[in-house]
Amino acid sequence: MASVTCQIAPEVLSDLKKLRFSKPGTDSAVYIAKINRKEHLVVPDESFDSISLEDLIEELPDDEPRYVVISYKYEYSDGRVSYPLIYVYYCPETTAPMAAMLYASTQQLLEKEAQLGKVYLLRNKEDLTANWVNENLGKYAS
Repeated sequence: MASVTCQIAPEVLSDLKKLRFSKPGTDSAVYIAKINRKEHLVVPDESFDSISLEDLIEELPDDEPRYVVISYKYEYSDGRVSYPLIYVYYCPETTAPMAAMLYASTQQLLEKEAQLGKVYLLRNKEDLTANWVNENLGKYAS
């Protein structure tokens, strides 16, 4: 079986470019994309100018993958602040195998086209906490 990679809608890339330059306050700015399976196209799902991670968890489906990009306020141990984009490939364990394969085959293309950094795999949406984000970002902080 040949691998099927979806195309990315131009609006997704332009929306992610805008997100890159956002500076959220206490909460995070978030962009969620999904795949339109009929058109094999990555399209916008939802976006939030300000949302807590707890509320974001409620927005994610229980059995469908999503590409989640978070503009997150990260504070370094020396007091510096940055707003990195966190690219989360959310693929719940209850995802149908064909959907998981379709999303997995496209996640690197989105990473490349949108110039996103490291991808973080999230299987259980309840794990998406400030501790999880800070722990993963801390591995790459200097």
